[in-house]
Amino acid sequence: MQITSEDSSFMTDILPDTLNGWRSEGSDQIYTAENLYEFINGGAELYLSYGFKKLYHRTYVRKDYPDILVDVFDMGSAANAFGVFMHTREKVEAAFGQGSEYVQGFLNFWKDRFYISILTMAETPQSKAALFKLAAQIDAQIPQKGEIPDLVRKLPQEGLKPASVRYFHHYIWLNSYLYLSHDNILNISEKERIALGKYSDGSTLVIIQYENIEKAKNSYQTLGQKYFPEMKKNDVFKVRNIFLTFNLHPPYLIIAANDQSADGLKKLVQKTIAQLK
Repeated sequence: MQITSEDSSFMTDILPDTLNGWRSEGSDQIYTAENLYEFINGGAELYLSYGFKKLYHRTYVRKDYPDILVDVFDMGSAANAFGVFMHTREKVEAAFGQGSEYVQGFLNFWKDRFYISILTMAETPQSKAALFKLAAQIDAQIPQKGEIPDLVRKLPQEGLKPASVRYFHHYIWLNSYLYLSHDNILNISEKERIALGKYSDGSTLVIIQYENIEKAKNSYQTLGQKYFPEMKKNDVFKVRNIFLTFNLHPPYLIIAANDQSADGLKKLVQKTIAQLK
């Protein structure tokens, strides 16, 4: 797409022209929701499901050294930037922004409404140093901090694995983290908010915040009538070798699961209810 003066100013403010001997090559690239597929073939759905607004891309080159690629995603809100960052997290570090992770030539972090990824095509001492310096400069150029989604703060902290936390509002991601059905049986739309966390005892906890109380009640009722009739007889029941429990606390629906034992699921739900209150 054509780069506007506003986009150009943003790129100039947030990204340096040169970096430890590397220099910006070619024209910067800007992508919106309409053409993100052209840049991320097969992976655009993730960002679009989080309310993606705009992507700023720049390539840095240096003779005889690997290229460095930087992508600054404007996700529209801090909650969405946090959600994208946590989507596949294996560890959470605090070197940059409000949470970062570095793995063999790839560094990503989030700050305010931005999710930033920086990749060096081959890790060398020089390219790694340049990558870290670039991350520090971008971090410094985003002075404001965003709030972690309030729903995430409702996850009980005892036993919670920090890197397991997820935040999203699309049923596809719930199915990838805790498979209940390939269909949208929980009636989740883009208006719902979902927080998920895994615990040291093997439990998975999901909190769904529906857009209103009526939708929460209807979704829970349909769940019991159509998909899990076991709900009517047991607080905790077993389906496909997974112990499950559902608890309605409008506008919230709480799901707790464990594939090893039912012990502790009720207690985890009660702790969650206390957090919601």
